[in-house]
Amino acid sequence: MAPTYRDATINSVEATATVSGSTGGGRDEKGNVYFFPDVSVSIGYWFDNEGVPSSDWDTHFKAQLWINGEQVGKKQDLSAGGPQTYTFFAHKFPAPGTYKVEVRGKNSKSIDVTIKNPPVQEKKAAQ
Repeated sequence: MAPTYRDATINSVEATATVSGSTGGGRDEKGNVYFFPDVSVSIGYWFDNEGVPSSDWDTHFKAQLWINGEQVGKKQDLSAGGPQTYTFFAHKFPAPGTYKVEVRGKNSKSIDVTIKNPPVQEKKAAQ
């Protein structure tokens, strides 16, 4: 039997540091998360398994990553156990700004991702 490919029903989307404990960003004074340019950011998303068991290796769910209205990635995944599956895209944003990030399948879920330059470290004069 040939594999089938379904557009995923996207349940939610989030942005997190790709590496746990990463110094690739922080929180501003209001608690909003931001990341630094050229640091890998995980655009994670949950999709509905639609009753497909994890033992079904013939059904793949497709999703696309769009940033500011431009497609920058696509992937296909098998379902995991339970009603939903979590997976992610890794993306490096090139410059400071706020980006509209969407994960599209049967539907679309989006978030805004803020990129800021890292703070400038002052060098101490050699004694």
